[in-house]
Amino acid sequence: MNYLKSLIFKINRSNFHFSCMAITMVDLESEILAEEQEKHQQISNLKRKREFQNVRLLRNLQIGKKAISYDAIGKPNLKDKKIFISISHSKNYVAFAHDTSTIGIDIEELSPRILKVWERFAHSEELALFDKTSIYDMTVLWTIKEALFKLNTSAGVDFRNDLRIKSKDGNIFLCEMKSEDGYRTVKMETCAYKNLIISYNINQ
Repeated sequence: MNYLKSLIFKINRSNFHFSCMAITMVDLESEILAEEQEKHQQISNLKRKREFQNVRLLRNLQIGKKAISYDAIGKPNLKDKKIFISISHSKNYVAFAHDTSTIGIDIEELSPRILKVWERFAHSEELALFDKTSIYDMTVLWTIKEALFKLNTSAGVDFRNDLRIKSKDGNIFLCEMKSEDGYRTVKMETCAYKNLIISYNINQ
């Protein structure tokens, strides 16, 4: 366990706590709670099982053994409504975060594939802030929008038009997100860890 703890990257800001790790193929079923076993057993793919287990390890290290459940649109939550959580996966990493306010996180590894799909999520006005030929820039843009999506409780969100990045100052981005009550302003922050881009909202 101490070896695994040494592989975890952390961000701690006031009430916001984030951690991520490379997916290990070590069996961590002991990290899963009894009420989570049914969902775990339904996963047939071994790698997906390890992702599930790794997330629970990060959960246990951050907030203890509090069962993760999912709402009607698949967003993770806890019975303890004073703690808000968010989960993200990439090809080789998993991440878990919690805060005392609603949060959305996303992680994504740098890959040339992003240059083939950016038109699906980038608004034309955002190209003044992001270089469409840059793998780094397009990955940052994608992770911000994914994190915004996880904050949103509405169905049928259009990534290009409903989730917008309006300005940036270094690695801080001011965004607008369409919600049930109109547009909401959200401040996002990004950072890099190895070949991983990490985005998360900043609660004031």
